[in-house]
Amino acid sequence: MEESAKQITNEPEVVFNALSDRRVFGVKSEEDGEMVFEISGYDLQVKFNRDKLQSVEEIEGTLDGVKDMFRKLIMADLLNKN
Repeated sequence: MEESAKQITNEPEVVFNALSDRRVFGVKSEEDGEMVFEISGYDLQVKFNRDKLQSVEEIEGTLDGVKDMFRKLIMADLLNKN
């Protein structure tokens, strides 16, 4: 059984405000300002390991990793639609 399909028991319930608790990260087109990529949700946690990000090179390496991760997600999404 897939992890997402398993029932979780004794999990605490959390209530969110529909607008003020929703976080949105996105990329907009320079031409028309339309959103081309968006991450949104409730209780999104963005964490950076500041002990490992001490130089411009380390930050740039992290950004390259994020770019590669999203490249794979976008390509997989495009391939699944075709």
